[in-house]
Amino acid sequence: MARFIVFDFDGTVTQQDTINVLAQFAISSRGSAYSQQEASENWKRIVDPYLADYAKHKESYVPKAEDRKRLAQEPAYLESLRTVELSSVERVVNTGFFAGLTSEQWEQFGREARRIGEEWNPDWNGDEGKAVRVRKGFSELVQQAKARGDKLGLVSVNWSRAFVEGVIEPEDPDRSEFVKRINEIRWPGGQLEGPEEMGGKVMMTSKDKLEGFETMLLKEAIGESKKRRSVYFGDSVTDLECLLRADTGIVVVNEGEEEQSTLLGTLKRLGFDMPHVSEGREGTKLAWARDFKEVLGNNILG
Repeated sequence: MARFIVFDFDGTVTQQDTINVLAQFAISSRGSAYSQQEASENWKRIVDPYLADYAKHKESYVPKAEDRKRLAQEPAYLESLRTVELSSVERVVNTGFFAGLTSEQWEQFGREARRIGEEWNPDWNGDEGKAVRVRKGFSELVQQAKARGDKLGLVSVNWSRAFVEGVIEPEDPDRSEFVKRINEIRWPGGQLEGPEEMGGKVMMTSKDKLEGFETMLLKEAIGESKKRRSVYFGDSVTDLECLLRADTGIVVVNEGEEEQSTLLGTLKRLGFDMPHVSEGREGTKLAWARDFKEVLGNNILG
């Protein structure tokens, strides 16, 4: 059966979140040492209040995580974080942190980040803060999907579509292989803007990602004679609703961090069976994997 395979980006296609990588490239693009120091201080003014707001919201929210046993309770909590995310976006815009950077620059930053990530090794003392390491097996999975006629997509709350496109350029050289729902940083002011297909609304929450995913499914269904089976890969709680909406949802977890995965823990708390992909088969609703090579080595995708 034909498939529509959709990926989250940060922590799924990549091995880690890339928001700080975007910040490091933005800081280093400022010409003088003084300007870079000022940008670093602005970044701290963005990050520190966000972390404080997030912790305060999490602490005060009722019901607490351990008491949220019904499925409807978790999306409600995730959506309640919108105010925290919106305040952070406003800080980014008000400080002008990304002002003056063009889409072409962001694409180049993405290419450079992947190059640094591919050259990285444990003994290297280079600029690891700018490294993006793509998860094992991603290129192979994309190549196999293309060969069998599958469609591909990316849904992400990352702030720069151009940066993402730079990172995945080896898999999508002409920008046509992936349907995308990703925010963009607009030149010259550095404002954040959501996907055109979603009316320009900035994607921030699990609900936004679900909307992006569903617009993809609807668009791709038009003109198709047969329904494609949807597959979604994600690593964080903002992927929860997309994973449950897909015909098959696969949680991606870094090796050795299975017990620390908030998403895996949340799904188990909500009563979902979460086998490793090696125990799944075609038609399995939910499973988890450490990388895409594990997925390719099993029958879960059919």
